[in-house]
Amino acid sequence: MLSFETVPSFRAVLPSSSRSSSSSSSSFSFCGGASRLRRHHHQNDTITRRRKNHRVRVKASSSSSEEEEEQEEGEEGEERDDPSLEKEFEERRKQSNRDSAVDWISTWKTNQNDPEFLAKQDIERQERRDKILETARSFEYVFVHDFISGSKPNDAFAHMFLKDELGKLQIDVFAPDLSGVESISEGVEVLAKAIEERQTERNGGREKRPLRLIGTSVGALCCVLYASKCDKETFEGTNSNANGSEVDKLFLLGPCFNVEKCLFNYRATFNVTFTDSFIEDAKKIDKFPFVTCPTYIVSGADDTISSLEDAVHWTRQASTLLRATNEGDEDTKKMNTSSAKANKGREAGERRLLEVSGVGHRVESALPHALPRFKEFFNLPNV
Repeated sequence: MLSFETVPSFRAVLPSSSRSSSSSSSSFSFCGGASRLRRHHHQNDTITRRRKNHRVRVKASSSSSEEEEEQEEGEEGEERDDPSLEKEFEERRKQSNRDSAVDWISTWKTNQNDPEFLAKQDIERQERRDKILETARSFEYVFVHDFISGSKPNDAFAHMFLKDELGKLQIDVFAPDLSGVESISEGVEVLAKAIEERQTERNGGREKRPLRLIGTSVGALCCVLYASKCDKETFEGTNSNANGSEVDKLFLLGPCFNVEKCLFNYRATFNVTFTDSFIEDAKKIDKFPFVTCPTYIVSGADDTISSLEDAVHWTRQASTLLRATNEGDEDTKKMNTSSAKANKGREAGERRLLEVSGVGHRVESALPHALPRFKEFFNLPNV
């Protein structure tokens, strides 16, 4: 199920679980004491029920002998006199009363003025941050630029921005050069070859990291197609590099789903011409590729190249089609394999959508404002 959340300058389409988790974490300091009390009350009720269960016994039938009834009454008396049960009940009752809450607040205030306690907290916080950072550095971050105009990776604002931000965490961003490719399919092949060479460079290929792909426009589509290709090969058991080249997550800026329509919009908006081979290849490209990894999309509300409706449609498929359905061949003919029977048995990954207004197709310019979402999605610590 998808829900809509409105925030300044953005509208996000997020799973309700993501929103609930973020809201609970932001209200931790407010709800901490209350949750403790609720927990104690629950435990108190549990103890009370246990006592009642000890006291209440099933009465003997009319045919039971008086001797059996007297034996049961004796057992009940022994259970009522159980000192450990009474002690546990008293402890729970003390923890649930107002004095316990006052004591907890008093202890918390005292700790806030205790330099030794605060220093210990700082050490624990730093250890948690170091552990998160160590995990974040275990992935290969790959940026795929929009190559339709013949631009290079360093021409993309998103690449330079992410290179700077991730560089603060000592994380490298690998950006293969796809300029000069003559089709989208060739772009995916060049991307796959560049990733393989990059992985091989690490200690002779012994250290192959899972991938986190970030792409803009047609480059974002190449990321999806590459991830879909890896998923299919792994599913069919033909991927020899399944353990080293698996895609962990995708972050897409203005992805060109339904690419044939996007090329038409490119030509109408920017007066860009494409070769016949480029267009013919685009007609064969899956309009809405199926992927199993989590994906975050940033799409422009006023994007005239890649429509917001296509991004919403692809995002919602993860909710309405939690698993690829076994539908007819009509979907395959329409180049929409997200719901084709070829994917039966594979589960779609979580998908999120952030809508940005006033930037058109250049949604990468909104990346600085979406940086907190980017870090949260990849679980990156703040500098």
